[in-house]
Amino acid sequence: MTAGLREACADLERWLPQAAALTALPDTDGTTAHGKPGSRPPWNQAAANAAMDAHAGIRDIEADLFYAVTGRPRRARGGSDGNTLAAIRATVALSASVAQGDAQDAARLIAGWVMVIQQLPAVDEAERFVRVYGAACPYCQVPMLRLGERSGRVTCLRAGSCYDSNGEHPAGFISRSVSGEPMISWQDGFCQYADVTSEAL
Repeated sequence: MTAGLREACADLERWLPQAAALTALPDTDGTTAHGKPGSRPPWNQAAANAAMDAHAGIRDIEADLFYAVTGRPRRARGGSDGNTLAAIRATVALSASVAQGDAQDAARLIAGWVMVIQQLPAVDEAERFVRVYGAACPYCQVPMLRLGERSGRVTCLRAGSCYDSNGEHPAGFISRSVSGEPMISWQDGFCQYADVTSEAL
């Protein structure tokens, strides 16, 4: 089952140029710089970080999968956009031969880089989740809940380690009880009474 890895690579090939194009543009999130004039870089730092993380990360994934398939280390690629594209396409080619677990791990990493790009204010194709204060996950008891402020969706960050009573990854919505008390309504039917607050990560 390597379709997920191939799809993740296709998404990265599509979205990475958008992050690169935004790197030279000022931030569009409406924030105001603090500190000395000129102390902030004259580019979009969030877009630059998203692009650089993906550029470096896909090379690491290609090298790891190449070694897993061939038993030999892969010669390092240069840092050009062309080499990044070659690494993406080589990863797609390797996907047919890698173990399912390795393919899933790689796809998860790539999807994370794509989401960071989609969450950039100038792109705004994916909802940005923020840290939740005032409540821990009711299933794993760890305070790692995240909230999508536009949709009101809540989830636990411990993907693959935390499950609800249906055996699914926890997902819920901010709501209110009949009496007006704030709570999280989880998809398995559990209602967690909590006065949730959030703060941008």
